[in-house]
Amino acid sequence: MRRFNVTAFTALVGLLCAPVFAQQPAANPVLAELKAQDQAARSGAIKDIDWKKISAEDAARRVKVLDLIKQGGVRSAEDYCNAALIFQHGETVDEIRLAYSLATTSRALDPADKRCRWLSAAAWDRLLMRLNKPQWYGTQFTKSSTGPWELYLVDETAVSDAERAELGVPPLAEARARAAKIQ
Repeated sequence: MRRFNVTAFTALVGLLCAPVFAQQPAANPVLAELKAQDQAARSGAIKDIDWKKISAEDAARRVKVLDLIKQGGVRSAEDYCNAALIFQHGETVDEIRLAYSLATTSRALDPADKRCRWLSAAAWDRLLMRLNKPQWYGTQFTKSSTGPWELYLVDETAVSDAERAELGVPPLAEARARAAKIQ
């Protein structure tokens, strides 16, 4: 069975959409502020983060972003990427699917944006993780039952380190080394 090539699909969408979206609209400042809030909440040492508080704040941000999407307020590649980042921190499979869709759309609108290249890989990995399947790119970490952080299970046959690099994702060896440092 042939696997779906996410990179090739995204490149095709980008080629098809490029003439339509050659002139990017200005980024939505509300989305930029929501993204800044999302990232500020996660700054500092991971052990000091109040995840229960952040979960409630994340849910409120997702409601605001969904309203912006419904109102047509998500228009530029940056908007799609900012919205994807907020939904990347979602709790349900559907929220993570939306994060992946938004990140992929951002990549199609601006293939040069490295941040959303990485985010599309991370959203794909998180979606696979939520579906209890091995991730492809090695962007997701979990806290083991014995305490330390570890790289979530990876299907090492799904993509190569070269394909990871195309999306701004480090090689698996680096991801494993990072897991050991998260503690």
